[in-house]
Amino acid sequence: MMRDPKEYAKQFENASYSEILKIKNELVSGIKDFENDKEKTGLKWNVSPGPDVMYQWNLEVLGLIAPMVAEAFRREGE
Repeated sequence: MMRDPKEYAKQFENASYSEILKIKNELVSGIKDFENDKEKTGLKWNVSPGPDVMYQWNLEVLGLIAPMVAEAFRREGE
């Protein structure tokens, strides 16, 4: 079972800018990988959760993480 996106993102609320940026970049990488896979077939599609579910999860977490990146940037930039 996958972790709830809100629960996952919550652990980064007080993380440093560089820590949150690393997570954001991993999410974006996963999103790009899915979007650039034109075939959508093969062994990597026979896993659970499937790449389409991970894509949706990554998008949701990215939406939750993005404001945290901005907040950490403001916090550390002062």
